Amino acid sequence: MLAHYGLEGRTTHIASPDEDGDVESSNGGLKRAVEQHLLLRGSRDFASIAIYETFLFGIMEKRNAGRQQKLAEELAVMKPLLVAPWPHMRELNVRVGNNGILRVGANGYTVPSGLKGKRVSVRVYEWQIEVWYANQHVETLARLTGANRYHINYRHVIDSLLRKPGGFRNYRYHEDLFPQEVFRQAWEALKAYMPPRKADMVYLRILKQAALGLETDVAQALTQLLATKTPWDDNTLADLLQRSTQQTIPDLIPQMVNLSIYDQLLQPEACNDAN
Repeated sequence: MLAHYGLEGRTTHIASPDEDGDVESSNGGLKRAVEQHLLLRGSRDFASIAIYETFLFGIMEKRNAGRQQKLAEELAVMKPLLVAPWPHMRELNVRVGNNGILRVGANGYTVPSGLKGKRVSVRVYEWQIEVWYANQHVETLARLTGANRYHINYRHVIDSLLRKPGGFRNYRYHEDLFPQEVFRQAWEALKAYMPPRKADMVYLRILKQAALGLETDVAQALTQLLATKTPWDDNTLADLLQRSTQQTIPDLIPQMVNLSIYDQLLQPEACNDAN
């Protein structure tokens, strides 16, 4: 970024924190202000990142309200910026691994199985990444922070697991194959009255149904089956889903069209022609 704007970076001397005291003091003041506003708000939970950002920007606007005069003095002597703004995203060319995992930075993301071994374009934004292949947008994923973290979507790996169900229990990202708690409860119930390999296979078929349809419908059906306390499998689940989606076509009352209404519209026009 420094090279982009033609700047030269400098570091402070060892054990000399006072050399960047202005920056550190301002940073500390903002952190204390955010903490106070959170205490007044009574909660640290936010529905989305966008709402949290709005909260932060509101605090900064209040803090900067009294600094406009000094800011105007600085802007008056600043030279025009001769280079383009720093891009809001960067584009990478990355090869998808044979395991279907795309490595971006220090983290991994699963992508549709058809992209295994292929090179894709990845657009990295602040809070999300976009995967493109052959100029087609394939997937938008939430960007992971930190390092050595993985975003595993069961919809991307379910076909591979069904071909090798024996590896389900030892799958490295086993915990990511339970999208909701009821799915884990279902697997535990299956293990109680089925051999291990059969229980794994039935559960993977349930995941396949969730991938092909609506995960919420499968979750509701699993909740009903768990409440019965009787043995069931993926076929039982499929029958329950089919019954719940069947809809009766309502009887329609025939509508009689009264053409005399249309004739009434023509009468004023006929009178005008006669005049």
